[in-house]
Amino acid sequence: MKYLLPILSFCCIFTVNAQETTLVTGKIKADSIEAPIHIINVTLEKGTLSDKSGNFTIEAKEKDLLLFSSVQFQQKEVVITSQILNQKTLKVELLPALTELEQVRLHNLSGNLKQDIANIEVIDMPIIKVPPAPRSLKPRGTPNAAFNASQAQAPGGANILGLVGLVIGKPNFGSLGKSVAPQKKGEREIVNSLRHRFDDYFFTNHLKIDAEHIMIFLTYVFDNGFRENLLKEEHALELVVFLENKSEAYRKFIAD
Repeated sequence: MKYLLPILSFCCIFTVNAQETTLVTGKIKADSIEAPIHIINVTLEKGTLSDKSGNFTIEAKEKDLLLFSSVQFQQKEVVITSQILNQKTLKVELLPALTELEQVRLHNLSGNLKQDIANIEVIDMPIIKVPPAPRSLKPRGTPNAAFNASQAQAPGGANILGLVGLVIGKPNFGSLGKSVAPQKKGEREIVNSLRHRFDDYFFTNHLKIDAEHIMIFLTYVFDNGFRENLLKEEHALELVVFLENKSEAYRKFIAD
């Protein structure tokens, strides 16, 4: 009998722990889902993808935070309640992603981050349609080396195409057949990619970043340990956790 009680206690504890999480089945309601939608359990740091019909299954427990993320739709957060766990299906409605810029910030940066934050002015402007980001251009080339040699010469014997290449940052401009090593994305491209990846609600409500500080926060993220591979789809959860940590550091930085 004295050995039976510890065994029963262990079984009870194991049963309680096993019931802490459960599989939640859900259905996303949205117009024309073109690609799978990321469903991330931020609390458990686990994620999954929906199918093209919007169906998904994810492990969760009460008070867990689910983040629904997609380039096609606005992000949405859902807190798991006991009522949701008792329901057979969790229904989530997503709205199309916004492509309008409601405000334009005009400012001159001095290079001092704290001073720039304090001096930023926000000016209300009419809604402006934001064009899609241009695709990267392939380096242009000339038909052959003879054409290169026939080009007008700059003072001192330099080739005009060579000077143009230096100005635009492409040393091999005007030359075919020479492989160009791929370049890493620059600060502006990465900051813009992050800005278009998440909507205002994610920054202001989840990361607690004021709307007028979003771009400065992303610049701070780029300068403090950001890795380009975090932009890949398979690292979506790691990117969210990284931004959460950086938002805490950023808020402390501007508070000092």
